[in-house]
Amino acid sequence: MVAVGDRVQVPSKRVGQAPRDGVVTGVSGSMLRVTWSGGEESTIFPSMGSLVVVGKVRVRSKKAAATAKKAASKKVAKAPTTKAAKKATKKSGKPPRAQATTSSSKRSGRAGKRRK
Repeated sequence: MVAVGDRVQVPSKRVGQAPRDGVVTGVSGSMLRVTWSGGEESTIFPSMGSLVVVGKVRVRSKKAAATAKKAASKKVAKAPTTKAAKKATKKSGKPPRAQATTSSSKRSGRAGKRRK
């Protein structure tokens, strides 16, 4: 029987596609609440052979979980590398957004030509 905290895998419906992985977060009779690796949640009613139990999720101690949470909150965004980016960061306090690339028509030199 599947229990809360079990890692499960559902085979793909198409050849060449990866199976879907998730963690069981709730059990109600034979219905399972699964949080998938992509972040989505589903309630499923698995039939015979449609679900494979891969293993258990490791449970962290409260101390280890608190340490990991502190480390995640201390992560800082990568510093800007160009002079203009450093200047923009200094003024606004935020790193600048990435600029869009040029369109294909500009790269090919057709933007300025007119039809006659």
